[in-house]
Amino acid sequence: MGSYQPTPEDFAPNFKTPWIETPLVESANLSRAAGCRIFLKLENVQPSGSFKSRAMGNQILSHLRKPENFNRRVHFYASSGGNAGIAAVCAARTLGYPCTVVVPLSTKPLMVDKLHAAGAADVIRHGENFFEAGSYMKDVIMKQSSGDDEDVAKIALHPFDNEPIWEGNSTIIDELEKQLPVPASPEEEQVYGSRALPVDAILCSVGGGGLLNGLVQGLESRRTKKQIETVQSSTGHSYQDTHSESTTTPLSSTPSPIHLLAIETDGTDSLAAAIASNSLVSLPKITSQATSLGAIRVSETTFQYAVAPPPGIQVHSAVLTDAEAARGVLRLADDERLLVELACGVCIEAAIGDAATAAATAAANAVAETRSAKRRKVDSDDVVTVLPKDEGYSDDRWSSTENETEPEVSDAVAVATKTPLLQSKLKTLVPDLNAQSRVVIIVCGGSNVTIDMASEYRKLLAEGWA
Repeated sequence: MGSYQPTPEDFAPNFKTPWIETPLVESANLSRAAGCRIFLKLENVQPSGSFKSRAMGNQILSHLRKPENFNRRVHFYASSGGNAGIAAVCAARTLGYPCTVVVPLSTKPLMVDKLHAAGAADVIRHGENFFEAGSYMKDVIMKQSSGDDEDVAKIALHPFDNEPIWEGNSTIIDELEKQLPVPASPEEEQVYGSRALPVDAILCSVGGGGLLNGLVQGLESRRTKKQIETVQSSTGHSYQDTHSESTTTPLSSTPSPIHLLAIETDGTDSLAAAIASNSLVSLPKITSQATSLGAIRVSETTFQYAVAPPPGIQVHSAVLTDAEAARGVLRLADDERLLVELACGVCIEAAIGDAATAAATAAANAVAETRSAKRRKVDSDDVVTVLPKDEGYSDDRWSSTENETEPEVSDAVAVATKTPLLQSKLKTLVPDLNAQSRVVIIVCGGSNVTIDMASEYRKLLAEGWA
């Protein structure tokens, strides 16, 4: 009888997960405004304040689990002064390791202060952009030596472009699988039964593409798992057994698509530019205030997923202005008491848009025009008609008066509110959505926002910011 030979993995240390399972909540206010069921995946409550806790946390774990790093001193380095840098510092500190961050000179003092507060071993400012900061980090900072670091593994972290990052982000899909309501009727089962998740659309922001890649990979993994379960339940055999038979049920049946909306701001729209040119291109510079989305070029994998997604997924690209992103920030603050960055608010506005505001404006205009027409008629007929005072109640109060002309005003309101002047990006790209359709918005969060900044957005919008 042979003896067991231990492997390096047997000596691997156990690490805690440096991110948390986040809540999924259905928003009544946003659902009413969007015309469908809106679910918010609250990544803003991660330890670092954004979904980057998953991305950077899993990337760090992937290095710590390598045999060459077992029981060794490790020092991590990140070149992002935004949410990825803060997430790297938080995750490394949670696991008991130092992390140094190199940021460009343009990084705002707010973010430098937050990096220090998060526990960064050092924050170094260098270069005009993140490319220069990253090069300086690798070519200078990480090569500097001292008598104390001969046995220290120095590891550089990428903000969005590697498999461990995408795997970390894919855990969002694992959680959604448990959190989304199961189909409650035969009709819902018919709609959602063939999909990877019981959902119609998912909205996420896109910078370099790490979040989008993770969501696609998570959905693809879930779709394959679900098809295997279907084969096993229909045949009574295991997946391996069915594949050993000649009459195997195919796993390639086409499911109803889940729509993935990849949202960018004008000035960070590197994915939209790549799709438009049908090739990877780089933006000349970032001109949007949503700097967290400021990758001048998306990853190759992101581009491929956008133009040729796996079965069961349809990817849409949408670009909104900074002003629209600011409206999304304020909408989330007002309706849900959540404060997020422009890079996150843009997804809220993509789902809601100006449809609700346009409907209200159209209704008010319809009432004004109808009443004006009635008054013109009164003047011409020299007959006085007293209109009931509108005290904010519903229009059916008019039906109890003796005035026979006013219901036409109510009719005008009804028509106007059913035909809003504008449509949201969501309704434009996925026009078949109805009141029971399910839409998940990844509330990615972000640290580059304050109450004062939100107040400034409100002031600028009131002054006509477009």
